Amino acid sequence: MSRSTPTRRDQQREDTRRRLFVEAVEVFRRDGVEAARIDEIAQRAGVSRGAFYLYFPTKDDVLAMLLLEAEGEHVARLQALGPDVGIDAFLDAFCDSVAERWQAEPRLFLDVGMMVFRRVSAQVSGMTRDPMRLVLAHRFGAALARGELRSALPPSILADSYLLSVFAAAVAWCGDPSLPLSVVLRGVASLFLYGAATPGSRGAT
Repeated sequence: MSRSTPTRRDQQREDTRRRLFVEAVEVFRRDGVEAARIDEIAQRAGVSRGAFYLYFPTKDDVLAMLLLEAEGEHVARLQALGPDVGIDAFLDAFCDSVAERWQAEPRLFLDVGMMVFRRVSAQVSGMTRDPMRLVLAHRFGAALARGELRSALPPSILADSYLLSVFAAAVAWCGDPSLPLSVVLRGVASLFLYGAATPGSRGAT
C-alpha cells in the first residue's frame, strides 16, 4: 500500500478531529472561547477529554484551524479572479469575502483575531508564507507594474500593511458592529489606496 494512501485508522482519526472541531466551534459560538468547557466539547463529540488535547493541545489550535479554513475560502475566491482585474475590484472582492464569512460572528472573529495577535507576537516570521499574504502581495505587485499604484514600498510590505489595517478595523468593528462589516472593510481599502486627505489639503495650515 502506498504511504500516501490514507488507512482506515487515518480516516477515523481525521473524522474524530473534524467532529471535535465542529463541536468546539459551536460551543465557542454559544459561550465564547474563554468560557467554553473542554469536557462538554469532548462529550458532544463522543470522545474523552484527553482525546480533545490529543488533537487540539489548546483552544487556540481550534481557532487556528477555523482561520485556516476561512482563509482557504478567501484565497480560492480571489485566485478565481482574472489576472487583469484592477486593484480596486480585487480589494472589493477581498472585503466582500471576509465580510460574508464573519458578518454574523463578531465575537468569534474577535477571539480568532486575538489568537492571531498572540501567535504573531510570539513568532513574527510565522506569517511570511501565509497564503493570504502571498496572494495580496502578488496582486499589489501587478498593480504597481501596471501603474495603478505608486509606492516606494515593495509588494510584500504593502500586503502586510493592508492586512494589519484590515485586522485593526475588523477588531474595532467587533466592539460596535452597527455598520455592515463590508462597509467598514471597503472603507479601509479606500483609505489604504487613496488616503484621507482631500485634494489640495496636504500641507495646508
